[in-house]
This record gives sequence, structure tokens and C-alpha cells, in this order.
Amino acid sequence: MAALVIFAFAGSAFAQRPGTNAVAAKQAAGTYDVSKDVSVQGTVVKYTENSQTPPIGAHVLLQTASGNVDVHLGDARLLRLAKVTVAQGTNIRIIGQMGMAGQNAIFFARLVQVGAQLVAVRSDHGLPLAPAGVRANKALLANAQADQKGGAR
Repeated sequence: MAALVIFAFAGSAFAQRPGTNAVAAKQAAGTYDVSKDVSVQGTVVKYTENSQTPPIGAHVLLQTASGNVDVHLGDARLLRLAKVTVAQGTNIRIIGQMGMAGQNAIFFARLVQVGAQLVAVRSDHGLPLAPAGVRANKALLANAQADQKGGAR
């Protein structure tokens, strides 16, 4: 009987209190924050399309004024679909944030710019984008352009 009373009170002790949603809505430690993005620019020393080094996916070793930086680009198919060529000797600009993958410091790219071409490889929440997103964005862009030209309604 005493156990039942304890469980009854324990349930009410863990019930949500008013105002706790505001605390829960705050950003958790270690999550991606676009306001902390930085830009790095340099020359591609090495490009690996399908690196097995975590995080797996495309990596570029970028030579910057501050030294070499290992950059994770996500899924290489995004770059191919956007017709962005990353090759040794190419000068590129990358926007993203430094992070850790195991014991290795990695720069996680969110935006990759080669010349005038700019492609998003991560969402504003830091999640790698899927190649289907490029096709969907192209379709949305085509529809928006048709609407601006007074296309069928």
C-alpha cells in the first residue's frame, strides 16, 4: 500500500510544470548554430569523394593561410548534381563550423563556393543534405520562375 502512495506522488512530481517549455526550447549544448558559422578560404590539396574516415562522405584537405584544414562536405552527389567541381589546386570558400569527429578536428561545411557557384551541403541545423533535396529545390525554382513569367495557373 505504501508503494502505491509513493508512485502516486512520484507521478505528480514528474508532471510538466507551466513555463518548462521555454527551458526545453533553448538550444541544447553541441547543436549547430548558424550564427557561429565562419568562412574559410583556400586551395584544395586533396579531394576524397568517398572517405571512410569519420564522418564518412566527401572530404577536402584545404590549405589556408592558417594551415591545412580537413573539411567534411557531406554527400559528394550533391556537388555533382549542382555541377560543382572540386579538384586539386581549386580555390574554394567554405562556410561552416569546426567540430570533432572522434579524436579528429573537422570543419563541417554548410555552404561550398567554387567560383560563382554556391551549393548548400548542410541544413541550417547542421544536418547533411540529401541529393534528393537538390532535385526538389530545382523543381521549386523552375515553378517559381514559371509563376513570375505568368505561366499557367
